[in-house]
Amino acid sequence: MRTPLLCLRLSRLCRLIVHFAKGLFTVTYRFPRLLLSERVDYIQQWSRQLTQILGVSLRIQGIEPGKYPEQHMLLANHISWLDIFVLDSVTVSRFVAKSELRAWPVIGRLCIGTGTLFIERERKRDTARVNEAIVTALSEGHCIAVFPEGTTGCGRQLLPFRSSLLQAAIDGNATIQPVYLRYTDANGQHSDAATYIGNMSIAQSVWRILGTRSLHAEINFLTPFPANYENRRALTQFIEARICTAHHALRAQSDKA
Repeated sequence: MRTPLLCLRLSRLCRLIVHFAKGLFTVTYRFPRLLLSERVDYIQQWSRQLTQILGVSLRIQGIEPGKYPEQHMLLANHISWLDIFVLDSVTVSRFVAKSELRAWPVIGRLCIGTGTLFIERERKRDTARVNEAIVTALSEGHCIAVFPEGTTGCGRQLLPFRSSLLQAAIDGNATIQPVYLRYTDANGQHSDAATYIGNMSIAQSVWRILGTRSLHAEINFLTPFPANYENRRALTQFIEARICTAHHALRAQSDKA
């Protein structure tokens, strides 16, 4: 390994450890006393600083929903654990995440403290519980983010979307906004640096990102619309088609560059 690359990684790693320590302290001891607006401000600022430490540049396109839109649901494709913080850098949400994330060191505690809704995907009955929790959160004016693929993909193609959690959008009269995420290099070409799939550990993923010199996270906010669908499967198909269209259009654009 070249010495400059090792130095880059170690420098970023030291800053990352300090940043996570500060975040963990704030979420554990200060958040219970803060107003929602103050927590939202902190989450957004902390997430932006995280992307800066990791050397990730944000590229935002489309219709930004605002810092914390009320009764709003973001539906995005899923590539990495980094997706959560990339999205929170622009629009803060309460995420729906797999229950395993709760046990992750530091990141799990941060997710718990920021209101993440955890789901046990192996248990079908848990879907109903989480749908009810989402409806309640929406009725209270929260913004919810869901990854309908249900797991992370490579980013080069999309995985089939699941409809199970979209019933809450209909029942909660949410405004839905599809979001297409992708990670690129300095030339606008697809980058695998942030991809978190297969048997990769979180430590391996972080180490790879720390050594990447030019990584861009593109957030494409597509046009929002009301969830006035009677059938959640039809709603899912519509959202999947919208995100697939963005995926193919941007890939074609990159191929021509």
